[in-house]
Amino acid sequence: MGIISTGPGSPLAFSSASGGKVYGYNNIAEAAPRVVAQANPSRQKITFHNPGASDIFIAPSNVQNTLGTAPTNPSNVALVPSNAALGGCWRVYGNGGVLSIEGECQGAWQAFAVTGAGTTNPLTVMESNV
Repeated sequence: MGIISTGPGSPLAFSSASGGKVYGYNNIAEAAPRVVAQANPSRQKITFHNPGASDIFIAPSNVQNTLGTAPTNPSNVALVPSNAALGGCWRVYGNGGVLSIEGECQGAWQAFAVTGAGTTNPLTVMESNV
């Protein structure tokens, strides 16, 4: 029988789980959102960090909308956000803003920059399956 050992702050990944995967982008544009994290059914946490000067909006690729007026028949529909339609988005402020989502965050995520930010905005994304 093996021994499982860990230390403070270190991940306790001893199965098929994998810890922090980091993605770096330097081309988040204001004109249209781009996918910055694909769907991952094993994801437990995702963190978005904005090291750039301009604000960036983060949104799921799909949202729950209801049919009719009562929220009794929700359906998963594609979200197409823009600077004119920000519903479903979280704003991650420039110069170090962070957004962390835990739990039900397995779907794909998209990002776009605030109006006037151009096309070369940085974004760091880290996801964890543990």
